[in-house]
Amino acid sequence: MEWIFNKENDTVQYWVKIVFVDNQELVVKDAIRHTISDDMEVLEVDSAKEVIIVPMKQIKYVACDATVFASKSKP
Repeated sequence: MEWIFNKENDTVQYWVKIVFVDNQELVVKDAIRHTISDDMEVLEVDSAKEVIIVPMKQIKYVACDATVFASKSKP
């Protein structure tokens, strides 16, 4: 899986994998944003089609495409 840059609205789509405490997995292949709430209670994963909100107590770990965090090289 790799990230996709949408030139029309300047968004990057990437994958996010959530593994739950019961070892079930959820993979969102077209995520545009994922955040943890200020109170550290919920994980929110946004895509163009849906918003997924998961209580942190149900999550074993979260993984995502690291290329979305890569910094642009300086000229």
